[in-house]
Amino acid sequence: MIISRATTLFFDASVLVAGSASSTGGSALLLEACLVRGFRPQVTGAVLMESWLALQGFTNEARARFRRWLTEIVWELVPVPPAAVLAQYERYIDREDAHVLAAAVEAGSQFLLSLDRRHVLAAAPAATGMGSGLVILTPGDFIRQYYPLHPDYDRLPAERDRP
Repeated sequence: MIISRATTLFFDASVLVAGSASSTGGSALLLEACLVRGFRPQVTGAVLMESWLALQGFTNEARARFRRWLTEIVWELVPVPPAAVLAQYERYIDREDAHVLAAAVEAGSQFLLSLDRRHVLAAAPAATGMGSGLVILTPGDFIRQYYPLHPDYDRLPAERDRP
């Protein structure tokens, strides 16, 4: 798989919340990379709303960081598929998270980034079996496996352990 500025990363709410809560983790690193247009970030309005609501109990700094990601990153806003389409994905993933998997697949995303091990990441084997080409992984796994393959790797935000 070729990694480039055209590589699509679909962000789950868990990654947006983690990246907003901590500027030092892998989630924030990938959001920073999207900020400098190193990747094509994708999200739905439902994911953004879920993230914002989850951040209400967090610090002002975390909410400010989220607002920055929201306003300064050039997001590709993809629609949540209709109920009939969502129902088809419920055999692969928990009903409450079907909108995330369905939107990523229907949008043709290359990667779905999530920290939700119980639902989204657990659906990775089934997603592979769908033949969509979607790869589901954590931000940390993406950073370890794919980030260094980017042709502009040296110009992207530095990995936290990279000098």
